[in-house]
Amino acid sequence: MLIHGDYTIDNVLVHDGQITAAIDWSGGTCGDAHYDMPLAVRFEDGTFTGKERAAFFKGYDKQISQGEFCYFAEGLYEFF
Repeated sequence: MLIHGDYTIDNVLVHDGQITAAIDWSGGTCGDAHYDMPLAVRFEDGTFTGKERAAFFKGYDKQISQGEFCYFAEGLYEFF
């Protein structure tokens, strides 16, 4: 699966409540979607509410467990 590698809110363009593009694909590669998902919805400065996080997962059509989220968001990303 193609993953972005840096799928954060500042690399996603939204218009009228819909994601219209993802920019900055310099980290794009083949990989596990679980890598992109926690990075996309980390709670930084109150950017993502619970409602927005649920909408992201619905649109992404995938879910992750709390354990998977912690593995990436609090573990693996620390190396980068």
